[in-house]
Amino acid sequence: LYGSRGASASKIALSVSLCNLIGCWFGIMPVCHGAGGLAAQHRFGARYGTAVIFLGVAKILLGLLFGSSLELALDEFPETVLGALLLVAGLELAISGLKQSEEVRRSCFGQGWFILLLTAITALVHKTFIGFAAGASAVLVLNARWWAQQQFARRWQSIEE
Repeated sequence: LYGSRGASASKIALSVSLCNLIGCWFGIMPVCHGAGGLAAQHRFGARYGTAVIFLGVAKILLGLLFGSSLELALDEFPETVLGALLLVAGLELAISGLKQSEEVRRSCFGQGWFILLLTAITALVHKTFIGFAAGASAVLVLNARWWAQQQFARRWQSIEE
């Protein structure tokens, strides 16, 4: 499930882009290596790569055996159960984030928690894009403030000399 070594950001970006570029010709939905699915699988007991293979084989078999009639069955799936599963996956991601709280606290010039909460709350209240825009704007403002402070410090230091 995790592998013995981590994947670089460029390898992940390449694999996602290739999946989407090749898959679009076959009518697939856009895909990604989302953390939500992995968190849910881990929470419900998956610890090895065979869990992902089993899930993929099960989905293929269900599609081949039941075809379009499976859509009718999935339409009847209780939304409350789906909501509970999503809640558990979300809590698993939140717990993972809390374990990395020291990194978050130090990021963005000590304002990591502010950026995290601003982005999350704005995305929940409005839309995902608006939350992203708010978080990205706040990071840009913090970067500009840091740059201005550095410039002021350099000028002040040159005046003292």
